[in-house]
Amino acid sequence: MQQAEQGHADAALGACMRMTLEALPSPVLLIDRNDRILDVNQAFCDLAGQDRSYWLSTPIQAYLSADQIARFTAEHAQVFATGADLETEEVIDGHDGTRRNVVTRRRRILVGETPLVLTILTDITPLRAAEAHIRHLAYHDGLTGLFNRTALNEQLAEALADGAPALLLIDLYQFKDINDAFGDGVGDALLRAFAYRLAGAARGSDRVARTGGDTFAVLIDACPDAAAAETACRRLLALLDAPLVGPSGAVSLGVSIGCAWAEPGLSADELHHRAEFALYEAKRQPANAFCLYDAALADEVHARRTLEADLRAALATGGQLDVHYQPVIDAGGHRVVGVEALVRWHHPQQGMIPPLHFIPIAEASGLIVPLGEWVLDRAVAMMVRFPALALAVNLSPIQLRSPDIDTRILAVLARHGMDPRQLQLEVTESTMLAMDAGVELVLARLREAGVQLVLDDFGTGYSSLSHLHKLAVDRVKIDQSFVRDLARSQDARAIIQAVLGIGQSLGIGVTAEGVEDELQQSFLRSFGCHEYQGYLFSRPLPATEAAAFLEAHTERAAA
Repeated sequence: MQQAEQGHADAALGACMRMTLEALPSPVLLIDRNDRILDVNQAFCDLAGQDRSYWLSTPIQAYLSADQIARFTAEHAQVFATGADLETEEVIDGHDGTRRNVVTRRRRILVGETPLVLTILTDITPLRAAEAHIRHLAYHDGLTGLFNRTALNEQLAEALADGAPALLLIDLYQFKDINDAFGDGVGDALLRAFAYRLAGAARGSDRVARTGGDTFAVLIDACPDAAAAETACRRLLALLDAPLVGPSGAVSLGVSIGCAWAEPGLSADELHHRAEFALYEAKRQPANAFCLYDAALADEVHARRTLEADLRAALATGGQLDVHYQPVIDAGGHRVVGVEALVRWHHPQQGMIPPLHFIPIAEASGLIVPLGEWVLDRAVAMMVRFPALALAVNLSPIQLRSPDIDTRILAVLARHGMDPRQLQLEVTESTMLAMDAGVELVLARLREAGVQLVLDDFGTGYSSLSHLHKLAVDRVKIDQSFVRDLARSQDARAIIQAVLGIGQSLGIGVTAEGVEDELQQSFLRSFGCHEYQGYLFSRPLPATEAAAFLEAHTERAAA
């Protein structure tokens, strides 16, 4: 009787345990001291596949690897021996072939007098996937999938600890113009295409990153000297040369590369700064140029950056900047027909800085756009008092590509009440010959409004003469280098005569720049030149002196 009652109790206990196991939402196994599975719930069957009868009849060794068997046996022995709970994380194969991350919790329990291990599995695969995604986002660029700056900095520190790496910073040449012209969608597509091209061009051990809008980086593990760095730069330039195919068709994207390599004791920040110095210099050159770091370059770049910051501050206040005016004289040498506006910068520490030094910095930094508009505004305000005289203002290629530049120029004229026909915009020959459809449209709109277009520094090559008839200009200014060589160079005289002849046949006015003595003026007059500009007549004058000069010559001409 007692045995029967005990049997009923055991059966009731077993049924209760079965119901408890099935009620648990997590996969559960019940395992004895001999590592036999005594029971599993349906949640475990759903995770691992196969039904309950399979797991109850199959030894654990049948589906575990040798390493897993050893770990499993040791962990269960530990729980049985100590009675302490044990929690581990592991990867198992799901019944559908997917790898699952699970947390396994083991606890020793007593069923009657028999010690067993209750094993509960928690599937944390979605959590680990989310964490992996977050890690990926933290170390990868969202647009291109390349490493980002954070990942590059960590990899750079590791590479410096292990060897002598080199860092190449790559900037897309004038990418902003393409982005502005075609929109962000096309720009993003081109960035992705370039990233794919760059990743393909890199060697297996190289790390490629996107560190900014249109700036990329390549980290090379072993590059101990300048020769190796130059080889790496030339190799990348050759592989990146082909046009990229984007939504708007094939586009040629030039690049600028700055490269620095490690020296003993150099930190990651220092190496990155050196590569930035080199890139800054490379970007001052035409497309597809590279520059290697050296100490002299760093000093030069630092000086230019300091000057750029000073120029930015000067432009914000306008106090250090001024506009000077150099008169343009007619053939007789007495009547003023116009002036050229020339910006001047009186630096508080360095004194007067030549435009040849700060204008290239303004162009490279984009400051040329606000600087040019400041000069135009000051010059128009000055010259509106002399409506019979032409005002010539230089226009850089950077300004020409600035959005709505034609509208802004005409707005300045309207604000001061100047007739657009009084304004002459001077554009260099190289800019005119390289202009695209957008620049042509801007210049056409300005000419339609009455603004005159002047081709500056003309005559620097014989081939220039063949292009003159194709360019829609109102006046040509002969480069002063030819005027300077008039007395001693037959070639200079021949070029000037040819330019004057073509100008006369096309109805284009010609002005000679850099006239410094009467012999040069005599030669030019004999060739039929009708306008002169140079120190023989006047140096560039500040506004007050220029106004007095113009008033005096206007009165003299009237008399």
